[in-house]
Amino acid sequence: MATQYNYSDKQILIVDDQRAFQVMLKAMLQNFGATDVYFANTGEAAVRACKKRKFDILLVDYNLGTGKNGGQLLEELRVSELLEVDALFFIISGDNNKSMVLSALEMEPDEFITKPFSQFQLHNRLARAHVKRQSLREVYHALSKKQYQQVIELCDKQIEAESRYSNYCRNLRVEAQIALGEYTAAKEALEAILEERKQTWAKATLGRVHLLLKDNKSAIETLNRSIAESPLLLTGYDWLARAYRADGELDKALETVLKASKLAVNSIERQQLLAELAMEAGDLTLAKETFSTILQLARRSIHRGPHHLCNYVRSLIDEAQSEDDLYRKNRLLQEVNSVLFHARREEGKDDDFNFEAFEGISQARVHATKGELNKAKRLLFDSHDGLLDAPSKVSGELLPDTFLTLNSVGEFEYAMPFAEELEKRDDIDPMSLSSAHKVLKAEDFELKLGQFREYNKMGIEAYEENRFHEATSYFDKALQVAPGNTGAILNKIQAILKQLNQSEKGLSGQLLSDCKITIKLLDGLKLNDNHAERYSTLKSEFQQLGSGNKK
Repeated sequence: MATQYNYSDKQILIVDDQRAFQVMLKAMLQNFGATDVYFANTGEAAVRACKKRKFDILLVDYNLGTGKNGGQLLEELRVSELLEVDALFFIISGDNNKSMVLSALEMEPDEFITKPFSQFQLHNRLARAHVKRQSLREVYHALSKKQYQQVIELCDKQIEAESRYSNYCRNLRVEAQIALGEYTAAKEALEAILEERKQTWAKATLGRVHLLLKDNKSAIETLNRSIAESPLLLTGYDWLARAYRADGELDKALETVLKASKLAVNSIERQQLLAELAMEAGDLTLAKETFSTILQLARRSIHRGPHHLCNYVRSLIDEAQSEDDLYRKNRLLQEVNSVLFHARREEGKDDDFNFEAFEGISQARVHATKGELNKAKRLLFDSHDGLLDAPSKVSGELLPDTFLTLNSVGEFEYAMPFAEELEKRDDIDPMSLSSAHKVLKAEDFELKLGQFREYNKMGIEAYEENRFHEATSYFDKALQVAPGNTGAILNKIQAILKQLNQSEKGLSGQLLSDCKITIKLLDGLKLNDNHAERYSTLKSEFQQLGSGNKK
């Protein structure tokens, strides 16, 4: 073998779910002189192994069964800082499916090798990757520490020396300038590179820089050219979609990122961009499907977290609320139950996530969507026992959906403090926050809130002027706008009781019946202290009136 590379002092990890391939690959490595070779059958086992020791070489199959794939493993090791800067990470696959290959290459492993391969091919690839790592060792170390100015200086040395990695260093240098916010300098550098010779990466990056400089037209033009020249350049599609979005061309943005997501489905960042665009375009079905994809990808990756479940469940309910076909509406709401059932084994195991509360909130929104407001309120109040008056104590995952559910049952007095709390937090998932903002900024929300407050205010004014019949009528109108509002229900009960105290016995039957029905709306609910005390007093007063009428 022409290229020398010492294996005897290397710690090597083989990650593959096929025992036969593990044995074959170990034999190859032993022929090279390797002595320390370890195995992992899954991505999860590989993460555990990397927590115990530092590996110099990782040879990882892309498809690892039901767990995380090779690309997700590479990302997790990088983010968790379990991968040494000098380590070599190879992705191996017997599958040459375009989508899989592009997904693997997007993660930028040191090499991607397709099965079958010879000892000679494996050794040459390892030796070549090692030389590159060692030649650019200082650059990689500076990058790992995000010391971007140092990256620029080190890359300049490589470029001046005309090393074999000069072109790669020009790429890294521009990326460092972008990371520092030096967009104009990056633009000038890219234009100089493109004057020398056509570089696909340079043209795509120039389009991205145009966008960062808010030159949307130039960004769109440049990125379209780079994609035409290199149709598999996935980042070009992503930035073109963002450029179209910034220019107000939402349909083109959506069409562009859809193309990229079909080319390589495993990028969570791309799927999130697709979900955002789908929501902005009002395509609730596409948003729901994309959130489902994100949830499945996230569960096997470093991006796992309960907010993905929240987004998917919310998207199911949002689509159900917009659905006129009763059969489809019910199917979507049934899907919520199915998702929650399976999530108990996933997100339900997260000690930092109150799964029981989230399940209660979700079921409450399901009942609210069906028009079953009493059931919705009961589930919501039970799941947030003692917390509806304390938004600051509610977790970031639950805040947006608690607000949305309170709004859906007309509990504006409870909902608005949650909306205010959302603006104070920095731990809210952007998509969840966007869903809450969409409701808050909606014209019909402002109209409904204004109407409710006006009718309730007029009812209170009438009550204070002893016009109890008129007050009851205004509270009824307030409840037509917000049927489940606890404050308005209590106001109505209080106004009816005043009428009952003034009415003749023969005229009080209908009032008694109306009061009884209204009281039942709050029966058994876990109200806050103020509402609970008021409800208890009013209910006791009604019972005394009822027993007096019987006599």
